[in-house]
Amino acid sequence: MTEVQTYAFGRGESQAPVMLSGLDRLGEKLARRLRALIEPIAGLRPQIVAQDAQVMELGAWAADVPPFCSLSIYRVMPLKGQMMLRLDASLISTLVDCFYGGLGNRPLPVRGEFTPTEDRLIARLADGIVARLVETWDDVLPLDASLMLRETGAGFTTSAQPGDQMVVQRFTLSLTREQEWPIDLLFPLASLRAVEALTGTKVSNDEETADPVWQARIARRMRDIRMPARTVLARPNLSLADLMELKVGDVIPVTIGRSLPLIVGSRIVAHGTIGEQDGRAAFQIEKLAQGPDQ
Repeated sequence: MTEVQTYAFGRGESQAPVMLSGLDRLGEKLARRLRALIEPIAGLRPQIVAQDAQVMELGAWAADVPPFCSLSIYRVMPLKGQMMLRLDASLISTLVDCFYGGLGNRPLPVRGEFTPTEDRLIARLADGIVARLVETWDDVLPLDASLMLRETGAGFTTSAQPGDQMVVQRFTLSLTREQEWPIDLLFPLASLRAVEALTGTKVSNDEETADPVWQARIARRMRDIRMPARTVLARPNLSLADLMELKVGDVIPVTIGRSLPLIVGSRIVAHGTIGEQDGRAAFQIEKLAQGPDQ
């Protein structure tokens, strides 16, 4: 007999929402904005990679978080619950060192609180990240974020219980090949389920501007495309009786107009006259066609 196991409804990976793909697209867009936010602070262009969003219990996530870190808790309306932002202490210390002209390699002493300078940087960085999160979500759902409190470790927060299901959106920040830090955004799973239909929609791209190199290549290729061009000298009208009586040698009178159309595909692109050039029949353009679809 198959062993029966208990299962808590609403938990587990089998309950993962389909909105995660939409959240990943938002994450790619947010990563580009975070890069522009951190570059002036670090004094160099950071590498920020958006990881795939995951659903996990808060306790499992907190087990991998350093005991001393910055945890900012925000109320993000109209999402239910509270959103959390994690910044590691070593990241804050490195950014402070870089901001004041250092190389970011100053050793981090063992401690349990941030300096006043680091607190100011945390406020600037955390609020900047949340502001760009709101900008990124604007195409999906207008958000209104407000800070509730800041803590110095996951163990100090009482905004959620260890068994609560959370959606973790992680960004990996690196300044050099040897330095890498996570930036975590945590949303209650229930809050994102309420807007699942919205986050699954297509997200606009910040970089939809045309690439001039690509445009030039396409233009060169398009110039080599050959399209049939033709003209119509005359359109005689025949009755069905006349058509049935046609035989070899019959002559159909036609009148060639003064201005003939030049047709490419199914569109008239110009008007002109038929003549001769270098012993060959030729079409001379006298007027280009003008219209809303030209």
